[in-house]
Amino acid sequence: MFLFEVIKRTPFMVWGILALLITRGLNATKDGEISFAKMLIMPLAFIIWGLEKLFSSFQYLNIALICYVVAAGIGSFAGYVLYARFRRIYKKDGVFYRTGSYLPLVIILVNFLIKYILNVILAIQPDFHRNLDFNVIYSVICGFSVGLFLGGFYQVFVGCRRYEESRIREF
Repeated sequence: MFLFEVIKRTPFMVWGILALLITRGLNATKDGEISFAKMLIMPLAFIIWGLEKLFSSFQYLNIALICYVVAAGIGSFAGYVLYARFRRIYKKDGVFYRTGSYLPLVIILVNFLIKYILNVILAIQPDFHRNLDFNVIYSVICGFSVGLFLGGFYQVFVGCRRYEESRIREF
């Protein structure tokens, strides 16, 4: 019954966002042309979502921001390593492409689910906005998940650059 109530009280917009995220994740399972502008959409959306909550609600903002930034750095490293392992960059007809991978879909869904759960907890227990432990946990999770996206972005940037450098050395 509890789960049904949570789902029922979730704003319709949240389900629309989930549908959009799933669509983007499924598109990433196929090879695709690289667009750095499009690649920034997902990290920026999650950065705004996470930071808005920190700035508007959390009592321990300074600690939360430090945790967020440190976790984003760690997440960026983890994202770079993961994407470097599961995705390749190549060039065809003068355009860069990335190989398809289920990794972005998994990261998107896990990220959404965790943030959804954390925000449900905050809706049920508003006092957690003033709880140091929860502020830290929320900040670390949000920062790490944003870092995963940023690491993927950086992996594409490095992959394109290395590809170009390897072509220059061939001449």
